[in-house]
Amino acid sequence: RGDSMKDAGMLDGDMVVVERNRPTKAGDIVVALVDNEVTVKYLYPLKSSGGWVLKPANPDYPDIVAQQSLEVLGVVVGVFRRCD
Repeated sequence: RGDSMKDAGMLDGDMVVVERNRPTKAGDIVVALVDNEVTVKYLYPLKSSGGWVLKPANPDYPDIVAQQSLEVLGVVVGVFRRCD
């Protein structure tokens, strides 16, 4: 839901195809559980602390840095939308 990834071509209502247990690298679009909320964002390393930052593909949204926990559930490998 939402439009935080619209500049990556992901629109509200789209479905993502996710590969679990795939090694992640900087710049991957991931499904992540961050501080008990699920989100889809770009994954990048935090230069200052060795942690990770989740970045949206819409400048209207802030970057997300986990306050308590971050678990990558999988890497997005495809997107599809229903056309009526």
